[in-house]
Amino acid sequence: MSMFGRFDKDLKHSDGCLHKAADMFFHPIKEDIFHDWDTKHPPFPGPKLTKVKLECKNKVEKKEEVKVVVKVDEKKEKKCSCSGGGGGGGCHCHCSCQHHCHCAPAPPPPPPPPAPPAFVRIYPCFMAIAKYDIVETEWHPMMKDYMADKLWQLHVYLPDVAKDKVIVDILEKTLVVHGEGIFHTHCGMWPEHVEHCCDCTRKEPTSFCKKFALPGNCKITEARVEFEKEVLVVRIQRS
Repeated sequence: MSMFGRFDKDLKHSDGCLHKAADMFFHPIKEDIFHDWDTKHPPFPGPKLTKVKLECKNKVEKKEEVKVVVKVDEKKEKKCSCSGGGGGGGCHCHCSCQHHCHCAPAPPPPPPPPAPPAFVRIYPCFMAIAKYDIVETEWHPMMKDYMADKLWQLHVYLPDVAKDKVIVDILEKTLVVHGEGIFHTHCGMWPEHVEHCCDCTRKEPTSFCKKFALPGNCKITEARVEFEKEVLVVRIQRS
C-alpha cells in the first residue's frame, strides 16, 4: 500500500487541516505527544482545496490543431509527337518518368571496349611498354614453340637462371624473350622436358634476345606465363 493510501481519510478526521493530518499519519499512536499536537495556526481551507482539485481533474485542456500543408510539385507532362499511344489511337502524354513508348528516342549504344595496347610486357608483370628495336643475339637458350587450334605455346629452357633475369614482351604481333641466361660452354643441347643438371666447370652469364611471330588470332590479354623447374612456359589463347 502507498504511504498516501489513507490520506483522504486522515484529512477528513483532521477537519481538513494538512498539518494535523500529517501529525496523525507520521505519529499514528495516540500516546505519542505529536499525535494530536496543537500547531496553533488558523484553520486551513481543506474543503476548498479539495474542490479545486476536483475542478482540475475534470478540466479538459484543448489542444490546438496545427495543419501542415506540404506543396508537391505536379509531374510535368509533355505532349507526344506520335499519332497514337500503344495502338489505341489519339494523342497521349508522357510523364517525366521512364516510359516505353515507340516514339521515344532510342538510348545511345554503349561505348566499345578499349583496344588492348599494342606493346605490352607479360612477364614478370603485365604492363604497357614503349616500342623498341628488336636485336636478336647469336646465342640464346633452347626454345621451342607449339601451335594448336586454340593455343599457341612456347617453352624456354633456362638452367641456373633466376626468375627475375628473364623478360617476355609482345610488340604488336611479335613475342620477344630476352634477359640473361647461363651459357654452358662444355654442354650441347639437352633433351626437351628434361631438367638440366651437369658438372660444367665453366658457366658464363650471357645476355640473349629471341623473337617469335605470333598467329594473327592470338588473344594477347589472355596470355599466361609460368616459370617452374628451370622452364619458362608462355601460353596464349587463340580465337
